[in-house]
Amino acid sequence: MTKHWSLRVNRVLDLAIFLILGFFPLAGLSFYTQLIEKYMVFLIFAWSLDILWGYTGLMDLGHAVLFGMGGYTMALCLSAQGGIPEFMERCGVTVPPFWLKAIMNPFAAVLVGILLPALLAWLLGRFLFTSRVGGVFFSVITLALAQVFTLFLQSQQKYMGGFNGIGGLPGLSFFGHSLSLMESYYFVFCVVFLVFAFCRVLMASRFGLVLRSVRENETRLEFLGYDQAKFKTAVFAVSGALAGLAGVLYAPVNGMIAPNDVGIEFSTTAIVWLAIGGRGNLTGAALGSLLINVLGNALSEQFGAFWQLLLGIVIIVVVFFMPDGVVGALRKAVKEHE
Repeated sequence: MTKHWSLRVNRVLDLAIFLILGFFPLAGLSFYTQLIEKYMVFLIFAWSLDILWGYTGLMDLGHAVLFGMGGYTMALCLSAQGGIPEFMERCGVTVPPFWLKAIMNPFAAVLVGILLPALLAWLLGRFLFTSRVGGVFFSVITLALAQVFTLFLQSQQKYMGGFNGIGGLPGLSFFGHSLSLMESYYFVFCVVFLVFAFCRVLMASRFGLVLRSVRENETRLEFLGYDQAKFKTAVFAVSGALAGLAGVLYAPVNGMIAPNDVGIEFSTTAIVWLAIGGRGNLTGAALGSLLINVLGNALSEQFGAFWQLLLGIVIIVVVFFMPDGVVGALRKAVKEHE
């Protein structure tokens, strides 16, 4: 019966979220349509972390590294469409590096932006999980990775834009056709829906059930003959691919990408999204991401310099009174009401 109510609440919320997102551009608010388009990209990033932390129990404190690899790959591609990027020319670069030539084609950049973070996650997972590194040690290692990645980007002024990042990027285009705001919005909307459907099917499959077993009791799972390291490595790679996809979309949608977008701060921000919405729950990840971003934007418009303090208070209150997140609280309320 509890599972029945959980599914019912989730389905209603999923439908409501996608209906609101689908009809929002029709309101004609161009500025807010651009904002929501960016927030939709964040949904993909939130889901990539949720299948890793929420469903499998692996808290990645450097998840934005995977996001950043996809984002910087696409940003470098877009900035090089007219030749050597301007920020490289200012640093004296006269010949495009070989690795830049390899991703000048947008389709190649998309593939590299998705597969490269997936490969990094797979290699890191294979090394850590076969060595039985998990729990807080996994979190600390990924935290260190995020710091190293941020320092690397900041030090590479010549090739990565340094502290300023890579800006002035064109928006989404398809076969050479630059998409309008409406076309771009609905393209991102379709990608988000497909990613959601993929994650929903994956987590409802036998693979997803094993992942939840990894989270609940690894020892018992191994006793039953399952190699937990292989499953954790596989989900880490899938999570990396989805995070890379989010980064690939973020660069043209946002118009720029910088070290602040891919470091520890953004990684922990995504963890807050899941804690607010409810982790181990794709609906909760989506709802938490949208709530925090929309509320943060509204508070910044109304209260200026104090908005982060007010948002922090809201987050503390929600976490304290709703330990299972907003979706968990709604499930409980509906069950008690019935």
